[in-house]
Amino acid sequence: MNLLTTVYGVYIIESLNDGDYFDGENLNGILTVAKIPVIYRYALSVSSLKELLQDFKRSKFRYLYLSCHADEDGIEINGEAISYRELQHMSGNMKDVRIFMSACKGVNRPFAKLMIGKSKILSLIGSPDDIDQDKAAVFWPAFFYIMKESDEKKMVRSNISITLKKLINLFDLPINYYSKITGDPKHMRQLKIRTGKSTDNKKIAI
Repeated sequence: MNLLTTVYGVYIIESLNDGDYFDGENLNGILTVAKIPVIYRYALSVSSLKELLQDFKRSKFRYLYLSCHADEDGIEINGEAISYRELQHMSGNMKDVRIFMSACKGVNRPFAKLMIGKSKILSLIGSPDDIDQDKAAVFWPAFFYIMKESDEKKMVRSNISITLKKLINLFDLPINYYSKITGDPKHMRQLKIRTGKSTDNKKIAI
């Protein structure tokens, strides 16, 4: 994938449990009303997740949103654990894609190194902590709406950072933002954004 062949659109893959709040489904409805191109799919199993990741690539959408349970070691699909290394392997090359995760503790440095270093994504964005469902329900729709208002063709890194900082101050949701450094395949940028300040902006070896 590259920015010449991908399009501005959000592909949502969700896998939660009965009784959970389905924030991906909520996001799908709001993006539809906002006329932001969106595809919503539900992963019932690990094999269906593999198929959906390939369908995401075929869609040519530039933004992947994953809504699932997770911890520091991996994600869960319908009760089955998948390590981050396994997830990276099944993702394959995702050059020039941005991944957003609504998953507790899902966005951490080891996973970012795998996805940016091996799958070649542009960025990985999400919370390193447990997520309050009510915050996720308003945070991500607001983010995608504001980003589209800024630019309907692509998300510029500076606009992403500015928007995240504003929303984090509103909703008090800590976010980690890992991104590719153009021309430097051996390092990535780590931006930890917290309420009231932005910090810990570092260049980290992959």
